[in-house]
Amino acid sequence: MEYSQKMQIVKNLRYSMENQTLVNVIQTGSSIFYTGTVFGVDRNGTILSTFTEDGLSNGFVYLDYNDIFDVDFYSEDLTKMEERIKMARNLHLISAEQPDLQLNDKGALLTQVLGSSFVYQRPILLIKEDDTMMEGFVSSLSDNEVELTTFDKFDSSEVKHARMPLYDIKLIEFLGQELNLLEHSKKLLMTGHVESQDIGGDLEIFAALHQALESGRRIIMIPKINPELFFIGQVRAVNADSVVFAVVDMNGQFGGYELIRLNEISNLEIKSDYLRLINHFVSLNMAHDTFLQPLLNNERSFDSTVDQFVGVINQAVKFKRFLRIKSNEGETYFGVPFKFEKGTVSVRYLDKDKPNEPQLIELSVNDIDELAFDYLDAFLAKKRIMGMD
Repeated sequence: MEYSQKMQIVKNLRYSMENQTLVNVIQTGSSIFYTGTVFGVDRNGTILSTFTEDGLSNGFVYLDYNDIFDVDFYSEDLTKMEERIKMARNLHLISAEQPDLQLNDKGALLTQVLGSSFVYQRPILLIKEDDTMMEGFVSSLSDNEVELTTFDKFDSSEVKHARMPLYDIKLIEFLGQELNLLEHSKKLLMTGHVESQDIGGDLEIFAALHQALESGRRIIMIPKINPELFFIGQVRAVNADSVVFAVVDMNGQFGGYELIRLNEISNLEIKSDYLRLINHFVSLNMAHDTFLQPLLNNERSFDSTVDQFVGVINQAVKFKRFLRIKSNEGETYFGVPFKFEKGTVSVRYLDKDKPNEPQLIELSVNDIDELAFDYLDAFLAKKRIMGMD
């Protein structure tokens, strides 16, 4: 990074910190950016208090200046984010608790972040200069290097240790919602590996879905298209064509409903380290009354004898609800159905390339493989765009 570019970045960050303006900090060589307010600045990096896309506070991030390409503190995107933050606060949405983070002017920010994580044994997400990412607890810290006891949320079979010089760290996330939950899940992360149990095959999947419906146990559903976009949830209805899940998200909170055709399911996972961890997150949220966001309803009932796709689309048309629709070609649309006749649904959807110009599409219900509905972003989008409850 050129010296003049670095000085401009530091100048913009200091201006934002002094005026408490919202900023987008864009990472070098990436389209990824963090939205937040500047909490601290020193000669090597900065700390932001960050927000999610829904306007929820989500902990902090430390960024080395070499990982910052630009700082945006005046844009249409930030204006929209300010509105989302205000809406989230007005609706009393659940977000990560922000502890009182104390910084001093004498110590380097990076050392203070690592030191606090070490003293209180709070987990961090760390990214090295070579883009290696790891999550773990700080087990030792000196003036020049740090050692982490790392964990893998998806495989707790082996505890590892990683030692690195401080100059090799370019980013640390800490005190976010998921990391706060991981802090209270250390025993699960470090001990007691669970052998995964997968179920494949049409008949086996159908039987397992019915068993999950009867027992209420959560399972992982892995779709054939984009298997990395799996879902965890409880089965609320199943028939010969499709299944409805009440989903939980990565923070163990209710995440709305997912309707998918059975022939689009690759396999189910009924035991695994990650499933056990998410169930623990749910228990923590239940105990602290943080499982269910205001606006959401996790007690909807579904009739397994009817066509779920027809039922969900009809309700969306009637009540002007947003749906996330995935076609059998793998295309995804997020919008509001406004007409449903003779098996064809007309949808006004949002295009990321033209966010201010809703697009129109017509889809045969038989060409729709998945519908996501009644989740937080769908309700917030309706409020933002339509100004409706």
